[in-house]
Amino acid sequence: MAQPVDPRFPEPVQEIWATISADVVWLHGRWIIYRDLFGTSEGRVDLFNETAGTVAVIVQDVLLRDVQITISKLGDRAATGQNRNLTLRRLQIELRDAGEIDVSNQMEPLLVEFEAASKAVRNRRNKWIAHSDLDTLLAARAEPLYGPSREEIETILRALRAVMDCVEIKYTDGTTAYEHFMMKHTGQHVITAFAMAKRYKELVRSGQISRGDFRDRFPSGL
Repeated sequence: MAQPVDPRFPEPVQEIWATISADVVWLHGRWIIYRDLFGTSEGRVDLFNETAGTVAVIVQDVLLRDVQITISKLGDRAATGQNRNLTLRRLQIELRDAGEIDVSNQMEPLLVEFEAASKAVRNRRNKWIAHSDLDTLLAARAEPLYGPSREEIETILRALRAVMDCVEIKYTDGTTAYEHFMMKHTGQHVITAFAMAKRYKELVRSGQISRGDFRDRFPSGL
C-alpha cells in the first residue's frame, strides 16, 4: 500500500520520506514485539519455551534477522551501480538536489553515527543473513554465529531516530515517537494467551474444567 505523502516536505522527497518513515515505524514495531517476547523477563521466555519451544526459537530468529535486514537496507548506499536505492543516503542526496542544503548538511554527522553503530549488523547481513559467505559459514561449524545484543539494536535505533528527527523537525516542527509505536496486538498479547493456556491446562488437570471442554467449544478444531 502506498504511504500518504506530507506536502510540507519538498515535493521531490515526499514519497521517499513517506516510505522510509513507514519502514522506520514498522522496524520499531517489530523490535517492540521482539522485546515483549524475549527481552522483558526470563519468565516470559520460559513460558514461551514451555508452551511452544520450537516456535519460540523460530520466531526469535526471524524477528532478529528481519530487524537487522531492515536496518541494513536503510543504511545502504544511495545507489548500486546505476540503480538508485531507497535509503537514508538517497534521501540526503535528493534533499541536496532539491536545494535543501542546510538539512542535508545537518544529516551528515548523524548518518555517520548511524552507519558506525550499525556496521556489525550490516556485516552480518552481508556475510550470513542475506548472503552465504563460504568462509564465515564454514567457520560457524566450529564457533556458532551470534546475533546482536539488545543494547546494540537500541543504540542503532537511537541513532536512526536522530537522523529521522533532524529531517522531520525541519519541515513539521515536530517528531514521530517511533519508539512508542502503538499496535493493536503486541507480543504482550501472545504471552498473555500462553499464560491463559497454561492456566487452562492446570484447571483441566485439577478437574475444575472437564477434559472435553475444549473439544466441545471447538468441535471442528482450529
